[in-house]
Amino acid sequence: MVAAALLVLAVLPGCGAQEGPAPAPSVVPVSSVPPAQTLTPAQQRNERIRGMLYTAGCTSNSCVQAYFACLDGYLTGEPCQFFRDHPPPP
Repeated sequence: MVAAALLVLAVLPGCGAQEGPAPAPSVVPVSSVPPAQTLTPAQQRNERIRGMLYTAGCTSNSCVQAYFACLDGYLTGEPCQFFRDHPPPP
């Protein structure tokens, strides 16, 4: 028991000691400008449609999804009345 206590007392002071100064953290430069992205013509058209929808008052996600579902033919009937009132731009 005494030997274990002496061993703990001998090892304990070395646990918190550092062998030298800690190295400085490396700094990685971060680019503040994202790389330019080129949209396909279909993506450009969808962005024009979203802009038109926002100005027409269709600002919720469900409204935009319903509009595109009507546009693609996945939805018909009464939910497509807004689509019929506001046809997509060319």
